Amino acid sequence: MRKLKLRPLSRRMIVSVLAAILPVVMVAATESSPRTSVRIEPELELSMLRHGEAAVLIDFAERPDLSPALTMDWETRGHFVVDELRATADRTQARVRAHLKAEGVAFQSFWIDNLILVPSASRRVLDDLAAFEEIEVLRSDRQMMVIEPDRKTLAPEGVLAVEPNIAHVNADLAWGMGFTGTGMVVAGIDTGVRHTHEVLEPRYRGNLGGGLFDHDYNWLDGVDGSASTPLDDHGHGSHTVGTMVGDDGGSNQVGMAPGAMWIACDGCEGTSCSGIGLLTCAQWIAAPYPIGDPSSPDPSKRPHVVNNSWGDCDQSYDPWYRGVVNSWHAAGIYPVFSNGNAGNCDYSFPPGCNTVGNPARYGNVTGVGSTGEANGIYAPHSNWGPTDNADTVNPNGYPTLKPQVVAPGRHIRSSLNLSDSHYGSWDGTSMSAPHVAGLIALLWQAAPCLVGNYAETENIIQSSAVAIPYATNCGGEGPGNVPNMATGWGEIDAFEAVIQASAFCGNSTLIFYDGFEDGTTGSWSNSVP
Repeated sequence: MRKLKLRPLSRRMIVSVLAAILPVVMVAATESSPRTSVRIEPELELSMLRHGEAAVLIDFAERPDLSPALTMDWETRGHFVVDELRATADRTQARVRAHLKAEGVAFQSFWIDNLILVPSASRRVLDDLAAFEEIEVLRSDRQMMVIEPDRKTLAPEGVLAVEPNIAHVNADLAWGMGFTGTGMVVAGIDTGVRHTHEVLEPRYRGNLGGGLFDHDYNWLDGVDGSASTPLDDHGHGSHTVGTMVGDDGGSNQVGMAPGAMWIACDGCEGTSCSGIGLLTCAQWIAAPYPIGDPSSPDPSKRPHVVNNSWGDCDQSYDPWYRGVVNSWHAAGIYPVFSNGNAGNCDYSFPPGCNTVGNPARYGNVTGVGSTGEANGIYAPHSNWGPTDNADTVNPNGYPTLKPQVVAPGRHIRSSLNLSDSHYGSWDGTSMSAPHVAGLIALLWQAAPCLVGNYAETENIIQSSAVAIPYATNCGGEGPGNVPNMATGWGEIDAFEAVIQASAFCGNSTLIFYDGFEDGTTGSWSNSVP
């Protein structure tokens, strides 16, 4: 597995080497079309020099205006975004598709970010592509990695009811108010899911009951499309989905939002996540489709939030997935990403400044770091900011801040893929991010006016967090080290977040309790007009 590990500074090192050995590559268009220039990434040039061929991401220049979607209802919004993206891709990619077909070059087209991926292109094919004025940049294909846990142990079944990490962030208090994520759908792009696990099967959207399942629109094998039934060849995906929604109705309450439903796409094989797998999953998230029928996408079946516990170890902004994230935003889908683990990238513990990987370092995603299981203390495996991609959507005075918040990421017990009753206690930011994804399901049930509103939702998650001052000395941080580049605005608090969300939407929330300090059992009632 270690041979797949992405080393820190890998892209930066490549670029610095190429700067010394390659000129800036600007290729003129053919005489039959207006003269233009297409940028070719240095990494792609290097791959061509080494191997004589390379996988190529063709990034087209044109993007549709999706801003009208922001004022639309959920159903209309999803269809509008997908229709605009598909129409733009069909029109702008037409000449390139025709050329590749005529040349017998295999490719896969994507509308989620107006891309075409060519798994194997020769130097001649690359030069031909550089003559098309509709292309903005030719990139090398990306290879991401599952953010592997810092520590793994098997855990027994039925040790606790509500897991300590779930109780620590007060999710159970939100449940007591009636907010469990009901009506919300969460998704994961990961290693797949064991859908029959006892804490996952009840909340799988494809579960018809009585041991029957309908996987259409609810599951996709984004790696090669061969698995028509959900599977998990690693365990990572089953664990993260469990932390979002897992609940067997009894002694194993491992998830933040046990009332929400889940769907999933397998974008990774083992610990390796290919560009084509991640893009295939990204498109399916925006508009799920039946098994084997990508021509029938249905955006009404898209999830509300998508968890991404994968990334790289680069220490500079890589925009290759940015168009995907922008499309998710337009469709109202909330993107959550793990900040990354020091151990995966061979950093020290703690890792130090500017160690957050992509896409968590994007300014328009909620990056999540780690605390202990239930102690509210920064966990030293968790990578730090700042980012070099400033937040222009919701900066709150700190545009380079990463992570935005932290959540428990040590000794997190959740479902595994080994059997329908296996559990594991794992460490890592991969375990932290699903806490935030589940929290969003709680908030959007409690405050329907927030559904699809990324900026205001993130504001509430941040303002309700419990501050954890931490002196990183990275710069760009707040007074008294709040916020900071190790713990962001602090550790999530589901109860306080639900209260703030309800107030934002004008809900009337009445809370009655008998005083938990003396050990008496409290009672809650909630009235939402």
